[in-house]
Amino acid sequence: MDSIALSKLDRLFWLGRYIERTLIEIDIMQDAYDQSIDGPAFDYVEFCQRLEIPNAYEGVDDFIKKFLFDRKDPYSVISNLNYAYDNAIVLRESISSAALSYIQMAVNIMEAAAKGVAPMLELQSVTDMLYAFRSCSDDSILDMDSRYTLKCGYSVERIDMYVRLGHHLENLRREFSRLNHRMQCTPLRRDGEKLMLLLGLAPNPDPENNRKILLECIEGLFVDV
Repeated sequence: MDSIALSKLDRLFWLGRYIERTLIEIDIMQDAYDQSIDGPAFDYVEFCQRLEIPNAYEGVDDFIKKFLFDRKDPYSVISNLNYAYDNAIVLRESISSAALSYIQMAVNIMEAAAKGVAPMLELQSVTDMLYAFRSCSDDSILDMDSRYTLKCGYSVERIDMYVRLGHHLENLRREFSRLNHRMQCTPLRRDGEKLMLLLGLAPNPDPENNRKILLECIEGLFVDV
């Protein structure tokens, strides 16, 4: 595979991961915000530990604000959305200008939400734009290698976040099945040992006891990305 084609697939894979990461983190932050109002404070310290990111926050309110909107924080939601946009710009011809425009609108809404008085309401519009991107790109990307590489990015990020955070574990087996199918439709090379171990764990993933193994497998699964 030539370097240009590999670079394109790498960007598609990470575009999928950053889009999915943004969606999952917005969902969690909306719950955290509601919890900070109606119940015990969100345990952001454990959240940071599970994501393996620095805890540079002064309290739950500071965490919610900065984790969502601090452009200087490389782990923030707005940073992940901008990483997605950076990849999408380069991939404009592959994903279509229409699909790219949804990510641009999501970025614009996110920036407006950072300055607004009701940011959580505007975050729903960010989510809507990203789901619109997924639908539009699926219709626009005609090349099967490209389409399934993007979808592998979605699946890998979902499994990674589900396992790390214990989030939507009821969907974990279904996501393993999706990834297994999508891997057959992409030219990205797989690490055979990690693939076999992952497939062996997939029927009963048990994230609480096998978290480390699962994360090592999913992060090292694709050799080319």
